[in-house]
Amino acid sequence: MKFQTTRNELLNKLNFASKIATSKSLISALSGILLEASDKLYIYSTDLETSIKSSLGVNILDQGRAVVPAKVFINILRSFPESKITVELDINTNQLKVQCDKSIFYLNTLAIDEYPEFPKISDKINFSIDFDVFKKLLNKTIRAASTEESRAILTGVLIEIDKKKENEKENNNKQSLIKMVGTDSYRLAYVQEAIEYKGDAIKVVVPSKVLDNIIKSDFGGKTIDLNIEENQISFILKESEDSGTIVISRLLSGKFPEYSQLIPKEFKHNIILSKEKVLEVIRRISSISQDNIPVKIELSNGKMAASMNIKEIGSSSEEFDISYSEEKIDIAFNPAYFIDGVSMIDAENILFSIEESLKPVLIKNVDSNGIIYLLMPIRIS
Repeated sequence: MKFQTTRNELLNKLNFASKIATSKSLISALSGILLEASDKLYIYSTDLETSIKSSLGVNILDQGRAVVPAKVFINILRSFPESKITVELDINTNQLKVQCDKSIFYLNTLAIDEYPEFPKISDKINFSIDFDVFKKLLNKTIRAASTEESRAILTGVLIEIDKKKENEKENNNKQSLIKMVGTDSYRLAYVQEAIEYKGDAIKVVVPSKVLDNIIKSDFGGKTIDLNIEENQISFILKESEDSGTIVISRLLSGKFPEYSQLIPKEFKHNIILSKEKVLEVIRRISSISQDNIPVKIELSNGKMAASMNIKEIGSSSEEFDISYSEEKIDIAFNPAYFIDGVSMIDAENILFSIEESLKPVLIKNVDSNGIIYLLMPIRIS
């Protein structure tokens, strides 16, 4: 195997692939990345639950395959200036020669016969979606997904597509709605967007770490294709004829919460608040805490007051005027969760709906159900 390319092009693909290369497996080859030079350069990585295959148009001088230690190979490339890179496998020593200008490295390769085959996928594309839309929806929901492996189903994001109802079609000619939901049982983030889709209904739960890697990638294409099969999902990110990436992940199994039943239809108190003012105050008040100590919110006649009291450090408080003239309410939240919910909303004002101090509150757009955030309060003495 021998090929030539530029440092940045190769490094970009390797950085993405290396996100799932693991040193925790009993299979040492999984800490590496498989390079395959044929009609173009193919870059593979896997942790047995997620697999990545990237392609890159390079100057192929000799075909072949090798598994290289991901971390070391990337560190070598990062040390080079942006220039032409030559990568060559010595079949006698199984060492990879990496050369840039006058710098030469010889890198021991890993056992290629231990490296798993890339999973097979069907040629059928279930649907395509604008990548910016896909990214926007995920950015609003992914942070609400759980990080606790004890409830694995909650570590994923629910992706659902179904036909729009007749009354929804009056507002938009697009036939279907894509919905995404993330929850860790303390909060729930829901978003929806009208899309062009005429296929069957889809309802899958995808590991959030896979989705997070995709939305943080440097993919520059306009659309992303999704291929859903019995127990796996494929994301096809095609940039050009020579460059693209396929990410294949297992789907999470289990029963995802019936989110529509968790969202109350009515609330006793519905208050319109300035999004930026709320964020400004809560961020300032909670700046004295590093451990998500609850922020207490008091709603009274014409006022919203936020405060925090930490015995070892001190206290903080601030109030501002709001349009509210009903009963006094004291309620407390994890400040980071509260900030996440308010930040989701794409409007100057938010609707803050409360039933009582220990029941979930709802944060949404004033005149739309396209973005909804449900948050459990914290009991305080």
